[in-house]
Amino acid sequence: MGDGFVVVALGDSLTFGYRMRDPYALDTRVPYPVQLEAMLRERLNGRKQAFVINAGVNGDGTDGMLWRFNRAAASEKPEAVVIWGGINDLGAARDPDQVMANLAKLYEACRGISSTPIACTLAPTRHTSRAMRHLNDMIRAHAEEKGVTLVDLFPALADPEGNLRQEYSDDGAHLTPAGYRRVAEVVLEAVAPIAEKMEP
Repeated sequence: MGDGFVVVALGDSLTFGYRMRDPYALDTRVPYPVQLEAMLRERLNGRKQAFVINAGVNGDGTDGMLWRFNRAAASEKPEAVVIWGGINDLGAARDPDQVMANLAKLYEACRGISSTPIACTLAPTRHTSRAMRHLNDMIRAHAEEKGVTLVDLFPALADPEGNLRQEYSDDGAHLTPAGYRRVAEVVLEAVAPIAEKMEP
């Protein structure tokens, strides 16, 4: 893509842009990677072109993200990879420690292709589980210890009780267009400085 700034958004249905009320007629303007690309281009104001590639797959877990990494992420030669996954692993009763181990492998895989990994905490759900809170604590601690850029999506989408804000979801897990926009806004604040630092 020439001298453009490339970001890969790797994840599950929340990256793909699944909506409970519109599962088979995806509005291409809704997913957070689409909104992020528009925001990033506006921020860069023509100084550099930006591309955000949606590598979200409905129902995917961290095993699948690892399996897909070379084809979905490395092949695009991205400057940054946004890694947002783990909720489907927890839904399948997988131990948070195992999920964190996979996420750590994904962050390392990014560094292996000279790309900046961006670690995202999981978004809350209508009834946020103890396992999710534990995994998010591990993601935050790992990011701090290893110097990984962190996007803490949980507080951005949570109500005072730590559950998903009603206006951001139709089904208690997937997001509305406003919810996906909020994700894009928060991710932008981590991605934009990387792009600006690389400007000629």
